[in-house]
Amino acid sequence: MKVGRPKAEIPRLKDVHLRVTDFEFKKIARVAKEKKLTKTAAILQGIDLLEKNKPQRMANIKELRKKH
Repeated sequence: MKVGRPKAEIPRLKDVHLRVTDFEFKKIARVAKEKKLTKTAAILQGIDLLEKNKPQRMANIKELRKKH
């Protein structure tokens, strides 16, 4: 009989290390706590938001170029 956590469907095998200031770390921790997320989940959701906004931002840049 094995005891422990079940295997993840998609295991996270890669590590990402980043250096942040004390202010940035506290900001990540605060947002994660407010949203009831882990710091990792909060950062990944932020990346998802950036990806979703990318097409809109590119369209805005193209419109600006047309005007000039």
